[in-house]
Amino acid sequence: MEGTEKTITVRINRKERQIPVNSIMYAQVSDKLCAIHLYGEDTPPIRIFLTIAALMEMLPKDQFYQISRSCVISLAHYQQMDGGDIILTDNVRIPYSRKNRAQIRSAVSQYRTAYAESHNNPQIQRQLMEEFHSFDRFPLPFCIIETIAREDNGMRDYLFRYVNDAFASYVSLPAYQLINSSFFSVFQNPEPQWNLVFTQCSLQAQKVSALLPGMEKNTAVQVFCYQPHYGFCACMLMEG
Repeated sequence: MEGTEKTITVRINRKERQIPVNSIMYAQVSDKLCAIHLYGEDTPPIRIFLTIAALMEMLPKDQFYQISRSCVISLAHYQQMDGGDIILTDNVRIPYSRKNRAQIRSAVSQYRTAYAESHNNPQIQRQLMEEFHSFDRFPLPFCIIETIAREDNGMRDYLFRYVNDAFASYVSLPAYQLINSSFFSVFQNPEPQWNLVFTQCSLQAQKVSALLPGMEKNTAVQVFCYQPHYGFCACMLMEG
């Protein structure tokens, strides 16, 4: 949505390969061999002869952080610290140097603050409204939700960035009141499956079709989701 997706170029078997920056979850070096792990893929990591220092020179400084002598992580996938490990998306655990604990927390905080601010501006809001204007009168509930990492506790929040008339009617709230409000403020005590769907879709680019608990007790709703842009989840709802 904001221009061409950033990539890095590596050479594998004398051939160049473009790797989207947003697809990199973490990278580790062992015996001079760098393993770049991508999220949302079942394939083995990309293995190349590259130092962590050289890799860091290629990556955006505000999006990646070196947590130890042999490992760099994407701050977008940071979840929390647990003992001597950092937990990333999909419960991936990575050991880190505890002497860097304060610096890591500071880097995560700065990234999340910048990310939230960059995605909370009127220009992006206008872009979404213009892009999905054709859904305004669509007969089925449709919305765009953005995944935001909350600075206060490291948990993810999900904010409505666009809703059509049918969605506003479904939740019995006016559209203007829904925009920029939290999913959790509308769906009280939602089941964990909602969080999983939003994560799979907005951060892992998975297309998801699932039957999830509805707003009312003992009700269900069929949800179809896809990733229109990185960090965003487009949802269409049908009564289950």
